[in-house]
Amino acid sequence: MALTAAQKSSCRTYLGYSDIGQGGSATPLDNRLDSLSASAETQVTTILARLVTIEADLVLAWDRQKVLKAEEVTLAGEGEIRALKNEGRRFCRQLAIIFGVEPRSDAFGAGMATSGPLGRG
Repeated sequence: MALTAAQKSSCRTYLGYSDIGQGGSATPLDNRLDSLSASAETQVTTILARLVTIEADLVLAWDRQKVLKAEEVTLAGEGEIRALKNEGRRFCRQLAIIFGVEPRSDAFGAGMATSGPLGRG
């Protein structure tokens, strides 16, 4: 059982690697996508499913945003969104560990990875 093309593409996205021009200039990640053990493939598949769920939950959480204060706008649900993003980062770090690569950006943040595998915050 090998990772599908879609799963490989998702791994690239979550770890901040471009999916354009695959095959031309291989990255450390590209070299590892096809050399996973069956156990690691199962882990990656499970992690990808969890990340898809987190992204869907984030969309729903944004839809539930409510203003609690009118003068200084305070939104209900900020903690839920922060928790979901942190959980997404945790799963991205697990992918990075499995593949033995450093993520190039934070899939659940606004910028590049800044410290450790995916930055903190």
